[in-house]
Amino acid sequence: MDRRSFIKLSAIATGSLLFPTQAARAAANRQNLTPVDIIESVASNIKRHWLGSSFWGNRLQDWRVNDGRIECIRNSRGFEMRTVSLLTRQLNDRQQPARIRAKVSNMTPNKAGFCGFLIGAGSNELDYRSAALIQRASGKNGGFMAVINEQGELSFKDFTNIQKPLSFERVIRTNTINIGNLQGKEIILDCHIDPVTNGKFDVRLIAIDAKTNKELGFIVRTAVPSSELVGGIMLLSSTPPKQAGARWSFRDISTGGNKISRNDDQGLGPVVGCMHSVNRQILKLSCQFMPIAENEYQTIKLQYKNVNGDEWQSVLAGVDPGFVYQFRVDNWDSTQDYHYRVVSLADEKILYQGKVLKDPNKGKDLTVALYSCLVATNLSLDIEHYKKRLKQENILGRFSNENILFPHTELVSNCDKHQPDMYVFCGDQYYEATPTQIWRNRPDSHLDMLYRWYLWYWTFRDSIRNKPAILLADDHDVLQGNLWGVGGRDPVVLEGDKPTEEDGGYTQTKALVKMVYGMQHGHNPDAYDPTPIAHDIPVTYGAFVYGGVSFALVEDRKFKSRRNIKVNPLYTQGELLGHRQEQFLSAWADMDKGLPKICIASSMWGSPQTKSNLEPLLDYDSNGYPPDGRTRAIKLIKEADAVVICGDQHLAMVAKQGLDDYEDGPTFFAGPAGAAFWQRWFEGLGKLDNQFNQDPNTGNFTDTFGNKMRVLAVANPKVTYDDFKHQTNHSWSNFLSDRRLKSEGYGIVKIQHNQQQIKFECWEWNVDPSTGKQFSGWPYIHKLT
Repeated sequence: MDRRSFIKLSAIATGSLLFPTQAARAAANRQNLTPVDIIESVASNIKRHWLGSSFWGNRLQDWRVNDGRIECIRNSRGFEMRTVSLLTRQLNDRQQPARIRAKVSNMTPNKAGFCGFLIGAGSNELDYRSAALIQRASGKNGGFMAVINEQGELSFKDFTNIQKPLSFERVIRTNTINIGNLQGKEIILDCHIDPVTNGKFDVRLIAIDAKTNKELGFIVRTAVPSSELVGGIMLLSSTPPKQAGARWSFRDISTGGNKISRNDDQGLGPVVGCMHSVNRQILKLSCQFMPIAENEYQTIKLQYKNVNGDEWQSVLAGVDPGFVYQFRVDNWDSTQDYHYRVVSLADEKILYQGKVLKDPNKGKDLTVALYSCLVATNLSLDIEHYKKRLKQENILGRFSNENILFPHTELVSNCDKHQPDMYVFCGDQYYEATPTQIWRNRPDSHLDMLYRWYLWYWTFRDSIRNKPAILLADDHDVLQGNLWGVGGRDPVVLEGDKPTEEDGGYTQTKALVKMVYGMQHGHNPDAYDPTPIAHDIPVTYGAFVYGGVSFALVEDRKFKSRRNIKVNPLYTQGELLGHRQEQFLSAWADMDKGLPKICIASSMWGSPQTKSNLEPLLDYDSNGYPPDGRTRAIKLIKEADAVVICGDQHLAMVAKQGLDDYEDGPTFFAGPAGAAFWQRWFEGLGKLDNQFNQDPNTGNFTDTFGNKMRVLAVANPKVTYDDFKHQTNHSWSNFLSDRRLKSEGYGIVKIQHNQQQIKFECWEWNVDPSTGKQFSGWPYIHKLT
């Protein structure tokens, strides 16, 4: 039967009122079909969770390459619409044909489900990286599906339904066709997108027996608006809504036609990126790979040469847990600029390259970018229905720029306009609950963590490709809401009780914890005392010099005592930094005489937070606890004549942390969250003594642990604490999703050697620094003595 007859009979058999357009009938008989090319070959001897540089799987642990196929390995209830983005292919707005083709198989023939293509993912609103995250529930900019199910039914399904996001209903005014139970057959799904008139297209989905190459049937969706045919292209494997079901495999994935843009530079992997630090004559560089197989890239080569030289020098490294490679070069000439490249040992292929710039020393002002706390999405993509908590909030479109923040294009580009010499990321590089659900204490939790880590790396890899980066991992980086590290010791609990975060220590496997610290800290300058803590967990605290500045890096979670709620907060005792780090800071005070000194920490050493009417908020997660450990730490920073830069609290602030009075201690600058959901407030209400620059939210303050401080600048949320609590019925949670109501962005720290001062700047994420203003209260100038 020819295609023309098949279309006609199909429409009659299904009782559909839909008849194909004249163009569709002509296309059905066309012999000169749009040619296709395989996007990327999948080796038959490779088994891994990295699907190839042209593909991004959602989630990392839900897909693998095996036996030359891309296989979905997740088919349990609640995991509908597992997707794989074709990173290097997007539908453009041309009035031209397109074609998408793949061989598919039901790997669970007795289970229900469907597979195929998601077309127009993200529409024309999302960056290709943002669109690559689309999965599970339908919503704004979701696109539509062209699929086949286990019974052999071909259909087009909607993926934009907001009211019924898991219904996956058939697109209005389209028919279906059934080619019969697949019974383990491999099927070629061949989707043709053909232009007709007035900016419309006909979309055909054809099923072909892969063994015999016999056409089994096809369906047509006619007069599709061009607005539905721009954006990303994805593979999908899905169970029926809210049920366990089938999982599917794909191979020979091909595209063609001028309506599909080919952007090979948008691929990711095998190298995600590199980070480095330079400390006098030592270069340390880490190279992060995607999850590679056991039979590839087990050793790689770092090559480097002077930018004016011809001879490359080489150093080798093997793979560490987390698919990261650590390189170290002693006797580094930090007065020169160098090219570097990462090279495959097997075939000498260049996998990644960048520059290591000379240490600027005191020859210029040193500009440091300060980041912390970055969610990939405002709301999890796994949540079925989005709701707002406040009347002034907008309900976020699921697949819109208001919800999918990754890759944080405005935030990153605005920060990079300052041309930072160095980047500091002081914690919570990612969160456990975004972009997908929490996945703790599972056999594949390490893959889930990597999924989130890769999104962070993807966001910043071009910013830090040629600039040094210093990282501190905080609580969320090790998949905990709070961390009282107690030196890595296991908590003591009653027999039969399950340890909680409040009992102290690490709640995830020690292998995962060590993996996180290895990936995030491995390139940092050498530790002052590298002796691991309990369970062989590594440390990173230490000192380094860059740009004519002496830096100290401290870990203010790792040694912290667990919370003690049985004692009045004013009288609690314990460790904040621990004896080892206190010894280090004491020694640092005598290092690098004559240089400005900056300490990098995760969080402010105090608890400047208020509830209603200036009532201090009790928060053991803050580093105002324990107060005696905090006081010892403040004294050590004061003795070193240093300032502290940090993040964590999602509340940008400059404050003098006091000892005997409110401002006899060092200055702290906590940068804003890059993007976070939990909100905190410090509302002075014009009632505090010693206000700064007539700002009503500044002044002298004593927190719930008795710590004194003078707040000098603060960037509160754009909704008051009382309004928020009233509208949320005094909920315990301070979650807020609408970014318009939050104060988020980044910090800039400028060490101005000639003026003998440090300038703290605080910028909102969407403000162009060449024309816009900072948060009220900034810049703040700290004079060096």
